Amino acid sequence: MDRYHLKDAILSQEQVEDIRYGHVREFSDEEKIFCVKTDKGCHYGKIVVLAIGGNAPQIPCPLSIEEMEGATHAMHIKTFPPLHIQQKMATKARTNMLVVGGGLTSAQIADLAIRKGVTKVFLIMRGPLKIKHFDIGLEWVGKFRNIEQAIFWNSESLEDRCKKIMDARNGGSITPYYKKIIEKHISSGRLDMLLHTTIDEKTWNPLSKTWTVSLRGEREDLPPIDHIYFATGVGTNFECLPCLQSMCREYPIENCGGFPCITEKMSWRDDVPLFVAGRFAALQLGPGAHNLIGARIGADRIAWSIQEMLGKDEGGDRSDWGQDRFNYLTGRGSRFNALAADHDEIEDQEE
Repeated sequence: MDRYHLKDAILSQEQVEDIRYGHVREFSDEEKIFCVKTDKGCHYGKIVVLAIGGNAPQIPCPLSIEEMEGATHAMHIKTFPPLHIQQKMATKARTNMLVVGGGLTSAQIADLAIRKGVTKVFLIMRGPLKIKHFDIGLEWVGKFRNIEQAIFWNSESLEDRCKKIMDARNGGSITPYYKKIIEKHISSGRLDMLLHTTIDEKTWNPLSKTWTVSLRGEREDLPPIDHIYFATGVGTNFECLPCLQSMCREYPIENCGGFPCITEKMSWRDDVPLFVAGRFAALQLGPGAHNLIGARIGADRIAWSIQEMLGKDEGGDRSDWGQDRFNYLTGRGSRFNALAADHDEIEDQEE
């Protein structure tokens, strides 16, 4: 199987710590390039594409180091359920779990916990239950989506665009399919769903490894809770990302609702070829920036911008490029061709 892995020249799993754009003497005193510092070293390039999901996970109520033993954000789940709950379940003891959040992830965690054998799950959300096929309305992803997109792109200001994004997403929701699953668990008595409810007070007992939780908006207190899962999403403020501190300081751009005010060509600035895709490109892509529809539009626009840049900067001469790798990097044709080429190179070397 090792023969078919993605080579390091194409894909490498590293944690980005900093991105800087400037002159690097080892390469050129005249042309600026990027230096991307990671936990494994530094990488250099003329162009960088930023395609990340957002800030660190959000937990609405602060947790001490001691309390973190009894609570987990959905994005940090490693073992489910936690080991001490598994041990408790093995003795046939009653187990209780609290899930916080109003989106699809909260419903999936509640369902998984019940299927794993947790005795009782309490699902709380601060607002009403919203049922949607997608986390944005069908008018943004259906066959007539161009109408909404045209209205969005013709907005008078970035503030108007930001408001349209917030209105379209309108908090978390679950799909009709998972609504049926949740209703089935409720009717069986394994799940309680509490709407318009938040945590009022909570106390962690490290000896019994349980929480004492009181709720705001609900009269009855909960039984001892073995674990709390927060399915409360991530933040959206590009200026708080550690890897962008140098860029924000040396090449500042405007912030609108936590989103960077990038150019129409999807770049950080006209003079900085740092291209932005995904959640943080929402001011250019619309509410669907987080979803597949936004990824597709963003990829097309970025690919065209990069192609235009390469044509200007290199005079269209790409003789030093492997054609398959150039196609991979610019999104032309099938990207699997680059993998096939690498596979052929490995076979040639083995022969």
